[in-house]
Amino acid sequence: MCCRLSTGEIWRKRADTMCESSVYILKGADKKLVMPEAARVMSSSDSVICIALSGERKTLAGAWIAEADLMKHEIILKSK
Repeated sequence: MCCRLSTGEIWRKRADTMCESSVYILKGADKKLVMPEAARVMSSSDSVICIALSGERKTLAGAWIAEADLMKHEIILKSK
């Protein structure tokens, strides 16, 4: 599979490349890793749930998704 980036560069995705993303939470200027390889991230009105391929699950009460940069495989959360 090939993708053309906004820079015009062609990026080739390997067939064995997984699509997990690292999930971070921002508290002020601090960026803390919550889950290094989340396969699923779900948001509700009062929390975010991160689930790894292994089944590990983390619930972050009071958090919301601020940014999802899928090219960098990064999801940034903020909390109240």
